[in-house]
Amino acid sequence: MEIQFNSNWYNNALEEQRERAPHMMTKFADTDARKAGQIRGLVIEHHVSGWFKDQYPHHYREADNYRQWTQFCSHDFKLVIHPNLYNIDVSGPKKDGSFGSYKLKPNTNVHFHILCAALGFAAWDNCDFTKGFKILGVVNASDYLVVP
Repeated sequence: MEIQFNSNWYNNALEEQRERAPHMMTKFADTDARKAGQIRGLVIEHHVSGWFKDQYPHHYREADNYRQWTQFCSHDFKLVIHPNLYNIDVSGPKKDGSFGSYKLKPNTNVHFHILCAALGFAAWDNCDFTKGFKILGVVNASDYLVVP
């Protein structure tokens, strides 16, 4: 499934990057590649969550840390699928194109990971978000790879 670029969702991601970046874990380095990964991840996250919010407004719930910039959270949004409430993490590709989490990222209370990539991704420093996004699949949290 593909999601078209949305300038509002893109601007929301830029706002979150501006506000949250000083509080985000930098994994292992504070490099240009890491900063590009943060914004790439946020742009993908905001497009997937924005799509679900638009398409399923009665089932969509914001993440526990919505607009609480200093608070980390393991999920990006929630979906109510009666009778359950599921915590959803949006996962974009790492700079090498692979998917997976890193061991310092909080992963508790995530039920599913939605794998999504920017169609305009050429390299970590060359990504045209206006080409849109593609959801590649959904992974149960117990099957999601955590890289050491």
